[in-house]
Amino acid sequence: FGIATTVVDARDPQAFVDAVRPETKVFFFETPANPTMDVVDLQAVCDIARERGITTVVDNAFATPALQRPMEFGADVVAYSATKMMDGQGRVLAGAICGTQDWIDNTLLPFTRNTGPTLSPFNAWVVLKGLETLDLRIRRQSENAVKVGRFLEGRVPRVRHPGLPSHPQHELAMRQMAACGPIFAFEVDGGRDQAHALLDALELIDISNNIGDSRSLMTHPASTTHAGVSAETREEMGIGEGMLRFNVGLEDADDVIADLDQALARAGL
Repeated sequence: FGIATTVVDARDPQAFVDAVRPETKVFFFETPANPTMDVVDLQAVCDIARERGITTVVDNAFATPALQRPMEFGADVVAYSATKMMDGQGRVLAGAICGTQDWIDNTLLPFTRNTGPTLSPFNAWVVLKGLETLDLRIRRQSENAVKVGRFLEGRVPRVRHPGLPSHPQHELAMRQMAACGPIFAFEVDGGRDQAHALLDALELIDISNNIGDSRSLMTHPASTTHAGVSAETREEMGIGEGMLRFNVGLEDADDVIADLDQALARAGL
């Protein structure tokens, strides 16, 4: 299609400035990022884009509008995987997109009319029912995730949770998010073998590459969600063999911690 892309370190707003070319049309980024949990400065990047007439598209699936509203920081388009937190129980494949009225009327609607990517009525109904409890679920799961993350900080080499002071962008996350959501990542020193051993030892927590579910889920990104990316590229992205991504659910946080405790011990941690 003649579209060229430039990959930047989205943690650094200056990286966007440095990458702009005369033909640049769009900044696209995700915050927090999957699965590294890097945080993008929404206000700074949206201001850079607006000054240059560039459209900003933000993937807000991890936070949802209940916790973060990119358009209030100047984003033009916001995309969601509604399969995740909006549904909340992994029942349907769905998506949602927000934008200005002009963009919806003159860009999105003509595209959907001509290409047909329309959600089925039943899937739409399921997501709408999920939205009724989104705020309650995501805030409770966020609280659980902070408690579980604090536990893990004492047991594993690194925890990547924007809601914890140990995260290098904690203050930024707290400025632009109401809470940091149910998803975070952590790392073990024993690479893929130890990560898989931990997964195999879990009893309450399910192994799944879904996120946003009301159940606690864990996955190994290097062998699942990012298995199609070369090891060298994963390394550049910060996705190591010992990384595990964790979606903390609505279960009692102490039960989740107890399951982690025994699984970590069985994995030698």
